[in-house]
Amino acid sequence: MATKTIDVTLATIRNVGPRNVAPKGALSAEIVRSINDDEVFQAETLYSRDDGQPMHPSGALLLPPGKSLTYNITKRLTVSHFEQETEGHVNQMLIFDEHLTEDVLDSVLHVHPDEKYQGSYRRQVSFDEIDGFKAVSCDYRVLLGGEEVAKIIVGYTVSLVDSSG
Repeated sequence: MATKTIDVTLATIRNVGPRNVAPKGALSAEIVRSINDDEVFQAETLYSRDDGQPMHPSGALLLPPGKSLTYNITKRLTVSHFEQETEGHVNQMLIFDEHLTEDVLDSVLHVHPDEKYQGSYRRQVSFDEIDGFKAVSCDYRVLLGGEEVAKIIVGYTVSLVDSSG
């Protein structure tokens, strides 16, 4: 068996869309089974915001187009790999998961609450890809009537802390 201890960091959220954003919901890093990402062994929340809360520790309530916020929120996880899988000993990988929504104001001033972000859904990083330092970016967007009305790029880092086996 080989294991890797990693630090996963939410580094930045950057607004590359056409209007202010304030994503609600959560971003997480999860250790899951390699062949079935519904089998979660460890999950750590890196971003969580409810309606009315600031989206950043600085108190920022929104993020204007072209701007970014730096977070540096780090969680430690352990991922395992086996020569051959047996019951209780399954190969794992890291995924980044999002459950984000955005309140969107359309061109005729109607509010569309809780429109879902979509994009790099459950972005995977395999056991073999975790080696040293790795930057991972995930882009998420909100579509309304076929038009992209919000887009963010979330930057993560994965740092190998320890490797055994």
